[in-house]
Amino acid sequence: MPTFDLNKQIVQKAEHYGLDFALSMIKLRGFGGKSGSGTTISSRSRLMADWPPSPKRIQLYASVRCDDSAAHRGRMASTIDSISGGRFGINIVSGWAKAEYEQMGLWPGEAHFAKRYDYSTEYVTILRELWENGTSDFKGDTSRCRTAS
Repeated sequence: MPTFDLNKQIVQKAEHYGLDFALSMIKLRGFGGKSGSGTTISSRSRLMADWPPSPKRIQLYASVRCDDSAAHRGRMASTIDSISGGRFGINIVSGWAKAEYEQMGLWPGEAHFAKRYDYSTEYVTILRELWENGTSDFKGDTSRCRTAS
């Protein structure tokens, strides 16, 4: 069963064996099938925030959906990066797994899906402005990325 401690142990072993990074993916539902791997845990930014003191070298990446608040995620990433001594990054997820998003009531529809890389580009623009300048007044074409603070 996936647990925080199991994930932490895996990252520690990955570092021990010389792997360069650990990527925490977004998984809103288990894989299912004969293995019964239907259980998931949230392994996004919050989980990654507790790992930095334990591994010492390995880079840590959390996956974030680009429909999350860019301002909130940017601030969280900056904080975790500071805690980890510059070893934290984010993986922008554009939302391709329709069944996962539908089960959570988060599927924004086919029109959004068709423009998901445009949304991701605007999201990254906001993040970069926030990290470089501390503010962003970006006004994008997408409904989800019009403002940030």
